[in-house]
Amino acid sequence: MINNQIIDLKLLRHFVVIAETLSYTEAANVLKVTKSKLSKDIAKLEGELGSKVFDRSSRVVRLSEAGKILYSRALVLLEDSNHLFNDIKTLNSSVSGKLNLAAPPALGRVLSNYLLPNFLAAWPQVSLSLKLSYEYENLFKEGLDLAFRMGKNQHENLIQRQIGKANRVLVASPDYIKSHIIQGVEDLKSCKSVQFFESTQSTWTLQNRTKTEYASVPAAFQCADFVAVLNCVKNHLGIAQLPWFLVRDAIKSGELVHVLPDWVSPSLPIYMVYRQGFNKPNKLAEFLNYIDEHKTMFDLEFKGLSET
Repeated sequence: MINNQIIDLKLLRHFVVIAETLSYTEAANVLKVTKSKLSKDIAKLEGELGSKVFDRSSRVVRLSEAGKILYSRALVLLEDSNHLFNDIKTLNSSVSGKLNLAAPPALGRVLSNYLLPNFLAAWPQVSLSLKLSYEYENLFKEGLDLAFRMGKNQHENLIQRQIGKANRVLVASPDYIKSHIIQGVEDLKSCKSVQFFESTQSTWTLQNRTKTEYASVPAAFQCADFVAVLNCVKNHLGIAQLPWFLVRDAIKSGELVHVLPDWVSPSLPIYMVYRQGFNKPNKLAEFLNYIDEHKTMFDLEFKGLSET
């Protein structure tokens, strides 16, 4: 409320779309209104605020300082208003509806094997959508309720809670190990590597209980997909540094060999991130509670030879 006047949520919605596209033309197409209508709405919003929200020239649209502040708050206000109306429609007592999630592909496969099916069994009126991506999605733009992330959140308008840790271990096929003697980190340079993500420098950071070393291992294959990397390791192309939770079953079965088990990658935190706001929908609140009750499944670090 500004000067005892209520800001129209429709004006905020129009402002947010322009702020995200930085184009009146594109925003008009998204909102299916005319450019002149958008210009009038922004002028009205600026009049109510007593401040410019955009710095405009004939060719460029940029958020002003006031606009940047308004954008971060407007996202939360619009989200809260959506949840408020939805909760009122369901008398604020129903745990139902669609919950939109995102996770890195390897972690998402772990979640879909246990946590997500059991949650759906407990709350049959809820449906889940899981987007598997290595990108740090914009939860607001993608319409996501919650994302699991490996590594730190980069968006200041999100709540971030650490729920576990993961690390990577070195693995190879039994046939590959038969033809390579690997007794220490220095022996890795005589091997070929199978790398996750493409890079010009194939260097692994390795830690044991007392020190950190770096191993540069020539790459035989590189791919931005853990499953493809794992398949190539099983087909004897080389050694890979892969998440412990992805390879632990294959190590136990003997399909893979755990190479230099005293050496692991630095631990990476696992976070769940979700949007700020006072009014959480019940489906999300129950999902957060469910994760808290099952946090041990996110303890995905290799901690010693007793685990193999």
